[in-house]
Amino acid sequence: MRPSYLHRITLRQIEIYLAVSRLRSYSRAAEELALTQPAVSAQMRQLEQLTGEMLFEYRSKQLHITRAGQALERAARDMQQRLVGVEMELAELRGEIKGTLSIAIESSAQYFMPELLAGFSQQFPQVQINLEVGNRASALKRLLDNRHELVITCSPPEDRSIQFTPFRENQLIIVAWPDHPLRDHKGIPFAALAKETFLIREPGSGTRLILDELFGQAAVQPKATHQLGSSEALIAGARNRLGVALLPIDSCATELAEKKLITLNIANHPIRRSWCILHRRNQPLTPVCEQFKLLITR
Repeated sequence: MRPSYLHRITLRQIEIYLAVSRLRSYSRAAEELALTQPAVSAQMRQLEQLTGEMLFEYRSKQLHITRAGQALERAARDMQQRLVGVEMELAELRGEIKGTLSIAIESSAQYFMPELLAGFSQQFPQVQINLEVGNRASALKRLLDNRHELVITCSPPEDRSIQFTPFRENQLIIVAWPDHPLRDHKGIPFAALAKETFLIREPGSGTRLILDELFGQAAVQPKATHQLGSSEALIAGARNRLGVALLPIDSCATELAEKKLITLNIANHPIRRSWCILHRRNQPLTPVCEQFKLLITR
């Protein structure tokens, strides 16, 4: 049986390893950490000697992480997060709330999150905020990969390992350009919208998931779709008659107020969902994240 030398791994090696894993580049990791590339390469060789496994490999001139490397990456992230948690707990024992609020949000949440974060920062000025904005799928992956402790999404997954708490209503509407032919219609059945060209987000987006559910419930599909990569692109497309779009009211309030967009009055309008804060059920929240959760859910 091969002896284990994992206890000899240093925290500095963990930091370097995670930088290489995230950036997929020895040179970029060296630049970020203010090291030379030979120094980074030497630390990676030492890690491979300690683990007895190949952690990275080059394929088509690109650096790829191996399965062994992925296992070490998960453990390294967990170790770093545990140390961050200990630091916060020690600060709490001194009567302080300090550390990092690590949170990933679905992109549609970016329209109201700055106000919440500003209020939290005023209450806890020693807390640094680490916010990642992406689609629903990428935010959930960051939670499951232990990259972020909290996630904000409108559509929590059916995963018993994830705990979610609703904290804010999310009203969604169908928007169109001001002189759209359906502008004066009332109670439009959702099935009638199948004749429209829809502007949609990419697979993995929370808004796309909700729209797919609505069409599924109506047992219809739109005649045509254009896939655009952001809420801003959907708004611009609707303003320029490219198609109609499903959007949270928060994201297009300015355009509605300035009458650059209108709301189509569909049946059961507006569509109501809830924004939720998610975290892993089996992992206690750090004091900083616990305070943020209390702030937005009370």
